[in-house]
Amino acid sequence: MKRLKCPKIRKLSADRPEASILQAKKELNKLQQMTSQSISFSDEIEQIVAQLRQVAAPSSEPFVFTSKLTENENLLRTIFKDCGDIEFRSFYADGKKALLVYLEGMADTSNLERNILKPLIRQTRSNNVNSGGQSSLFTSMKSISEHVLEASSMSVITKASAAIEAVMTGNALLLIDGLSEGLSISAVKYVKRDIGEANNEHILRGPNEAFNEGLPDNIVLIRRRSRDTNLKVQILKIGERTKTSVALLYVANLVKPGLVEEVERRLGLIKTDKVLASAKIEEFIVDHPWSPFPQLQTTERPDKVLAALYEGRVAIIVDGTPATLMVPCTYSTIMQSPDDYTIQPVISSLIRLTRNFAAFVAIYLPAIYVSVVSYHPGMLPTTMAISVAELRARTPFPSFLEAFMMEVLLEVFQEAIVRLPQRLAGAATMLGAFVVGTTIVQAGLINPLLVVVISITAIASYSMPSYPFNLALRWLRIPMLTLASILGLYGVIIGILAVTIHASSLRSFGESYIGGLFDIDLLSDWKDGIFRLPAKLLKERPKEFGTKDQTRIGEEDG
Repeated sequence: MKRLKCPKIRKLSADRPEASILQAKKELNKLQQMTSQSISFSDEIEQIVAQLRQVAAPSSEPFVFTSKLTENENLLRTIFKDCGDIEFRSFYADGKKALLVYLEGMADTSNLERNILKPLIRQTRSNNVNSGGQSSLFTSMKSISEHVLEASSMSVITKASAAIEAVMTGNALLLIDGLSEGLSISAVKYVKRDIGEANNEHILRGPNEAFNEGLPDNIVLIRRRSRDTNLKVQILKIGERTKTSVALLYVANLVKPGLVEEVERRLGLIKTDKVLASAKIEEFIVDHPWSPFPQLQTTERPDKVLAALYEGRVAIIVDGTPATLMVPCTYSTIMQSPDDYTIQPVISSLIRLTRNFAAFVAIYLPAIYVSVVSYHPGMLPTTMAISVAELRARTPFPSFLEAFMMEVLLEVFQEAIVRLPQRLAGAATMLGAFVVGTTIVQAGLINPLLVVVISITAIASYSMPSYPFNLALRWLRIPMLTLASILGLYGVIIGILAVTIHASSLRSFGESYIGGLFDIDLLSDWKDGIFRLPAKLLKERPKEFGTKDQTRIGEEDG
């Protein structure tokens, strides 16, 4: 048998000496460099195209997603450029490249793993085992949200603007190659303060829960107290840059017709780049921004908000702040406290009368003192007039200057106490009350009687249920002092008339600020205004708010 000869294999370098292994490696490295450069150049071109498409898109028609994942990803990377906390996580779902975009820290990563990634991977494996190919469930985001994912809240989006808002609010954005739409998935991890007590509105009897900075928690605190389906909640976005969530709450079958629309209109007219607190909203929507009196009622108590809603009023809750606004606002609502409804009606009525008298004292007592001492000492009893004259003879300053200096000193101490840590506030109070007060009296700089007058005035202002109203009373003392120093008691009378006329001219969303006190048609509101009658007699809601249903207690309940 004849054996076949195997042809002799010769090395390539033997035929071509220049084709050495080293040379081949060099050429291969050059080819790899060219390939990587071309890929990088291609990515840069796609990013530039994404920027051009974003800029070229009209503002009325924001850029919509395409079916190419690379284009959508480049657009989002361009928008979120230099945002180190934005995470882009790539993976494969049903053989297609997918992308998950979320804000690190605001999105709950365990929620993402449990409700998004695991269901997608599980469905992909099931498709490979059962059908050996792609599933019809991945043909649209709607199908994925209905049959694959397990998140509690999902919405299909097609515009980049909606995708940006979803990511920046803590939701996750899912994109899949071949689909020209995205899926916003609820995955927000709320970082919030625990529900605590209302430090500024503490009461002796009754609940002391207070709002925190989380809008969902604040809405839940109200919903938990009422199962009424007529209690409506509308969510608005305010702030060109911050896109702050603002909740509008009202009882549909009670609120005055047109009030909700008016509140929405004023909120819609707000043009600002940021909204960080409810006070910002208040400045934009009040009727008289130059008035010292608060025209929107502020509270941190859920029970107080709910009581206002069932009087036909509207509540405005801003995300990121515990202070809730209530409109309309009148003098009667400001002077009411939740404590008034936890004690006997007779005692509550006396406390309200005392509170109204304290408001008068907080504004006018220093002015009355200056006018009587400087212009009308004959109005005092002889013995008291002699004592005041002796005290006045020991001080080097006129009464107006004394009162003005004491007012300024009091305001400085109050501001210092508010700004100091709580542990130091008590020490500052003792220092201001005893050390400084005693020293200036012993030095003969201030009349001791004036120290008593200013102290009574400060205590009277502290009895106000509303801190903004307290501030208004404190700063109204200065112009009243000025009028008293120039015109005496006539100046005080002019000041009283000026304040009354100004308060009468104020309107809060169409309602008179003090109309409930003087309007004959609203005399029935006195039953829960200056006074408080027993609950069985309060069968009607306040007329000043124009509620649809005036009946509070039915005949069978009376």
